[in-house]
Amino acid sequence: MTGITTEVLHIKRQVGELDERVTHTEVEVKGLKVTVDKHGREIKTVKTGLKTVNKRVDGVQKDLDDTKVKVEEIDNKTMSNAPAWSRDLTKLMNPKSEHDWRLLAQRLGYSPKDIKAWATQNDPCMALLSEWYATHKTVEATQAVLTSLQEMDRLDAAIIVENAMKAVDDIVVEAPEYKKPPPIFLSYQWVHQNEVKLLRQHLLMAGYECWMDVGQMGGGDKLFEKIDNGIRGAKVIICCVSEKYAKSPNCNREVNLAVSLGKPMIPLLMEKMGWPPKGSMGPIFSEYLFVRFFQRGGEKTSDQRYWPAPKFQELLMQLNIYKTMPDESLVAKEYKNWWVPVAEEIVITKKPNTGGQGDSNSGSAKDNTSKSPDVFLSYQWGKQTQIKQLYKRLCELGLTCWMDIYQMGGGDSLYDKIDRGVRGCKIVLTCVTTKYAVSANCRREVSLADSLKKPVVPLLLENMEWPPSGPMSMVFTQLLYINCHRDEKVQMTWSGDKFDELIGKVIEHVPNTIGYEPPKKEDDESEPVPKTAPPPYKPNPEFAHVQQQAQPQPYQQAQPYQQAQPYAQSQPYGNVHQQQQRPAANQQSSSCVLL
Repeated sequence: MTGITTEVLHIKRQVGELDERVTHTEVEVKGLKVTVDKHGREIKTVKTGLKTVNKRVDGVQKDLDDTKVKVEEIDNKTMSNAPAWSRDLTKLMNPKSEHDWRLLAQRLGYSPKDIKAWATQNDPCMALLSEWYATHKTVEATQAVLTSLQEMDRLDAAIIVENAMKAVDDIVVEAPEYKKPPPIFLSYQWVHQNEVKLLRQHLLMAGYECWMDVGQMGGGDKLFEKIDNGIRGAKVIICCVSEKYAKSPNCNREVNLAVSLGKPMIPLLMEKMGWPPKGSMGPIFSEYLFVRFFQRGGEKTSDQRYWPAPKFQELLMQLNIYKTMPDESLVAKEYKNWWVPVAEEIVITKKPNTGGQGDSNSGSAKDNTSKSPDVFLSYQWGKQTQIKQLYKRLCELGLTCWMDIYQMGGGDSLYDKIDRGVRGCKIVLTCVTTKYAVSANCRREVSLADSLKKPVVPLLLENMEWPPSGPMSMVFTQLLYINCHRDEKVQMTWSGDKFDELIGKVIEHVPNTIGYEPPKKEDDESEPVPKTAPPPYKPNPEFAHVQQQAQPQPYQQAQPYQQAQPYAQSQPYGNVHQQQQRPAANQQSSSCVLL
């Protein structure tokens, strides 16, 4: 038992020691666990930081790539005249071989000294191409490089040039080559390019080939040369008129060239605007009737056409009037029977008369009245000496006058100056002679004044038939002239009864400008007729000679009327007071009265 007890005590001591060791181990394990947890947290932090670093590295790599691309772009733009594809070409031609850049330089005609100079540079082939393109036109330089590479049997390099040329084939549409000039020239401003393209398509369907600058845009000189050839070869010029068209310098050049060559013109009004347009085109287009080529309410079509259907028929009819016949082989089925009139429903809406087109033009012209002379002198240069005396005489009386030799300077636009002068004046004095009646510019001045409803006073400076024959007769038929041809001294001194009559006309339209009053004759005891209460109608003997001219009889010399009446204005045939009493709604147009 003693032995057992001793052994038990020994085991107990061992168990106690073991228990202490286990307790110590547990403490150490807990400390280790805390350390492991701490390390785990640190590892997670490291991973997060690593991800952030990776993202930053990716951003830096992207910025590096972008910088490299930009550097290459800047290098291509600022350090070389060669095209962009030259970079790929130099990679193939710079490595030394039997057919490298040196042979290419020899093929292009460069000397050994030039080749040695380029050999000292970092990229000798790029230096070669840069100088080659700097001294030659691009298209010629590219073709020469391609030919040289093919002759050198460097097809690997030639394919780079060929692919670059094919990539730009669709950039510009090649101009069609015409066997003969198209009969119609389309003049337009680029804002309406799509509309004019559609017009050209329908004219082609109607059998008319048209010249249009789309696809014919070369260098500046080449463009103007083609425009000149197109206008000279055309039979008719179609002008697609808009506000921007009237202000376009190129469109003005086209219209002026057509006028100089005597080409017939058909104006198409592409948008709602005043007629004639302001600017240098005003005197030209004032004698033309336009074709309204924009749609109003109820005129819309089911397709893409932007014009009323009857207006295109009107255009085709005008082309036939100018003896421009269609090519029957080009006529589409749609336009086989284009002359059959389109059924058109006419609806008349009653509305108060708020003024017509002329009113809007007159109103717009009032803006420049204060800046323009009051009297516009329209004359032919054969009478320039006499008109200069008239200009001087009117200016001495305090009137402001427009005369071309005093308003025109070097480089000024003739038609633009005339347009501004007529629009801004209050009265137009037309100095009529035989040459005046056939002058194209004088005809435009009269037509513009008539379109703008400007008062026109004709001064007859030569013994001639009245009204003068030609286009001016429609305007002058309804006007009474002041006869200044009987005494030629009057045309140099501008004094006497006829000049007094002229001043009386001017004062009617330019009041409160001068204090000049025509001297009253001693035997003239007649009292002025009050404007507020006009006398009843009586036959006016002063108009007897005009009424006789209106009858179909042998020619007789027109006689001047005896004395200027204060209230008399340039009116159609008949008594003035009778026309003043006529209600505005019943007044007829001057053209209808003539007919």
